[in-house]
Amino acid sequence: MKIITDYSIKAIERRRVLIFITILSFCVLTAAPQIPPGYYNPAIGQTGQQLQISLYNIIKGHSVVNYTPGVWNAFFSTDVKSDGYIWDMYTDIPGGVPQYNFTPGSDQCGSGGGGTEGDCYSREHSFPKSWFNDSTPMNTDLFHIYPVDQYVNNHHNNYPYGKVGTPTFISSNGSKVGPCVTLGYTGTVFEPIDEYKGDFARSYFYMATRYQNLIATWPSYDPNGAAVLDGSSYPAFKTWYINMLIAWNNQDPVSAKELARNDSVYKIQNNRNPYIDHPEYVEAVWMPGGPKAEPTNHVTNFSAAAGTPSYSAITLSWADATGAVIPDGYLLRGSSTGFSDIQAPADGIAITDGGLDKNVASLSQAWTFTSLSPVTAYYFKIFPYTNSGSYTNYKTDGTVPAATLTTTAGISILQPGDLAIIELNAQDTDKVSFITFRQLNAGTVINFTDNGFTSPTTVRTGEGFLVYTAPSIIPVGTVVSWHRWMDITGTGWNTSIPSGFLLATTGDQVFAYQGTWGAGQTVLYGAESGNAAWLTTGTAGSNTSYLPSALVNNVTAITFAEKNGYYNLIKTGTANALGSLMAYPANWTKNSALQQTPAWNFMITTGTVINQPATVQNMLVGSGETFTIQPVIKFTVLGNFTISNGY
Repeated sequence: MKIITDYSIKAIERRRVLIFITILSFCVLTAAPQIPPGYYNPAIGQTGQQLQISLYNIIKGHSVVNYTPGVWNAFFSTDVKSDGYIWDMYTDIPGGVPQYNFTPGSDQCGSGGGGTEGDCYSREHSFPKSWFNDSTPMNTDLFHIYPVDQYVNNHHNNYPYGKVGTPTFISSNGSKVGPCVTLGYTGTVFEPIDEYKGDFARSYFYMATRYQNLIATWPSYDPNGAAVLDGSSYPAFKTWYINMLIAWNNQDPVSAKELARNDSVYKIQNNRNPYIDHPEYVEAVWMPGGPKAEPTNHVTNFSAAAGTPSYSAITLSWADATGAVIPDGYLLRGSSTGFSDIQAPADGIAITDGGLDKNVASLSQAWTFTSLSPVTAYYFKIFPYTNSGSYTNYKTDGTVPAATLTTTAGISILQPGDLAIIELNAQDTDKVSFITFRQLNAGTVINFTDNGFTSPTTVRTGEGFLVYTAPSIIPVGTVVSWHRWMDITGTGWNTSIPSGFLLATTGDQVFAYQGTWGAGQTVLYGAESGNAAWLTTGTAGSNTSYLPSALVNNVTAITFAEKNGYYNLIKTGTANALGSLMAYPANWTKNSALQQTPAWNFMITTGTVINQPATVQNMLVGSGETFTIQPVIKFTVLGNFTISNGY
């Protein structure tokens, strides 16, 4: 038996050597693309749509593989690295060590999997199959199907590719999901890492060419597809998407990986991706006349007006530029110092969004800057431009339109829902934390009391008060915390040992309010620990309370049976969504023992992604906001789910 075992091991070792030699030989053989002689001859001398049609006629009618096991089996020759692992562009770290590696075959996903990153690899339709109604032969075309981590694949979902602003998800190699900041689109997108952006761009150019006879009908299948497809066979994509894909094609040139994969797929499908063999075809097809010239004229009627609220927002408006060359977009640049502080952009260097820089598409004719400082003069200029990326051509000559406006002092009056209490510890040491959903002006006063209500309209007195005065401008999404015996220097709190403000160790209530308690106060939020419900009958004691009529339980008030608790769910989302989540006790960590205050880091954005099981009473999706529930995540709405008009 030992001799047989030794022989088996040696045989396995020999096979590994042979496999390694085969891989090395493969790398040598594919150092240059194996294009059949004369393959692209019919395309010689053509540009624009005629070139696309010629390429379509060359690559159409490919040999179609089946989905199972055909696509799985193809990966063994198309997407295996020299180390024997699957080449996954969603987790691979070029030049580094990826956190996860997948073994071909044994690590492919079965009927489940993908609950965590590194679980298994799946068949990723980089051009989402819902965009073409999962029809054949697109659904098995290897030129856009790649083996990728299933968990990251789920996050890609059927979103377009694009440049992400504030990410809601980041994979182990830096791939992102979040709102798009590419000029022309603000919805949710998936951004691969820079090293693979060209790969995916050339996949998309292939799809628009191979299926130019079908692609005009695809926008009707999926809103995410309709966001990038223009309903034509040529150019097939909307202008903003073509500009981005061309930029990606240029920024990430064809790699040895793509050349080898092109040859491998050709051996299976008997067609090639022309944009890997000839990346210059991209501009020849979609930019046949070369980059556009500089815009002819500047905009007219450029002006600044108070936004909402006027102490932190300014709205700029204008009439679109006209002339022989129409702009593709406008760059708004601002300063709080003066017009001379605003630098003119340089051609070929695209300015990204951030601070007081903002790109907007032509025909938009308005943009509102928010989160500005009160009583501050702001100065703005607007520069029209054509093209994108390294081809960006700004108009900076002539008289550049300019506008200025000073924000108002604003007000410091809040309403229910403008803040939420997100921590209440009634067991020594007393603790209270709140988050603000609107910017607080310096000097804004918010009072807290452990007095309750003896009826929905009648307050108790005799207990304590705590006062917070904003020491400076407090941005939206800021968490403010207080606990007994803290150092209050510079915090805005009036005391760390408030007289009479003593939370009962069995549980107590805290109300945030403005005005004078018992004399027309405006109650902003209520939280109660140690009691499963607000009183509806009977007599209120010092640590029990009716819910005031100005508040709504699970919306602007919360109560739970444990003595101590804090909000512990998603930290990024809209004020509407986070406020609803924070008001429901199932989304809190609660205990009878004293709890440590967590290190919160909230981001208030225009989009919300529910990636943890959650429950709310009501949910509002406001105009211009996005709301996404990740696959297999349970999200429960006990009351109303409202989508505002204009969404």
